[in-house]
Amino acid sequence: MPARFVAKNPALAPLFAAVGFAIAGSGWFAFNVLKNDPVVVLNKQGEQDPWNQVKQHQNTKASNISLRPPKLLLYSPNSGFWQERVGLPDPRAAFLSSEGSASQRAKDKVKEIKARGVGNREH
Repeated sequence: MPARFVAKNPALAPLFAAVGFAIAGSGWFAFNVLKNDPVVVLNKQGEQDPWNQVKQHQNTKASNISLRPPKLLLYSPNSGFWQERVGLPDPRAAFLSSEGSASQRAKDKVKEIKARGVGNREH
């Protein structure tokens, strides 16, 4: 059907070719980004949130990414900043501690405050 339409209107052939090329190119580009971009995570078996494994002193700012050979060049205008952070406690430690979740501790604190009657005014 489209071949007959283009045969009747040959002036539209470059348009169909350009649109077809654009669709194929955009599909290839999207697949290439999903496959090769280090920011995109499409891993259903491994670590679902690898960004939680970043340490306090680990620089993740990439200035140049070359995929062949696989090499990640890191850059920071203040390189001393990362060295000063060695040994700092992880700010997520409060949420990752084994003493209970942060939300459970918050709920317990709310119950404690309500039990004391703080904030309750009787008119």
